[in-house]
Amino acid sequence: MFYRLFLNSTLALASVFTVQHAALAQSVDVPFIGTVPVQATFTEIIFPPLEPVIVGGSNGIPSKFEPQTPATVTVQTSTNATITVSAPVLVSGASQDPPGTIKIGYVRFGSTTVSSDVGGGNGSLPAGTNDLEVSMLVERPTAFLAGDYTYTVTLTITP
Repeated sequence: MFYRLFLNSTLALASVFTVQHAALAQSVDVPFIGTVPVQATFTEIIFPPLEPVIVGGSNGIPSKFEPQTPATVTVQTSTNATITVSAPVLVSGASQDPPGTIKIGYVRFGSTTVSSDVGGGNGSLPAGTNDLEVSMLVERPTAFLAGDYTYTVTLTITP
């Protein structure tokens, strides 16, 4: 009888030791972080031809270029942004711009006009779809030589 008592006690004690191992529960939060980038998409660019303008005192030879109607650019932004307009850059032409040439780029949207020669050419662009009117002025101290001229005005949008 002691044999059975001893055997049962030993089995019971052994099972208690084997079942009582420490179990620590821990949890962790796994973050998933994503960034939705600011997007600006230029669409539908309509540009008119550049027209030479004869300024008084230039003997009938043009010394100023500006479009009679502005170019139209549609831009769509996902958030408010800063728009920057550059001064016109001569890409190609019959003659280079001489020193003293006045070069100004303009962009207008809503009731806002941004000029490259004022405030660094920066303005606040509201979120959504905006129709931009882009124009420029190039006025030389001397007349343009006969030939074709191409100028570029750059628009930059930053968040």
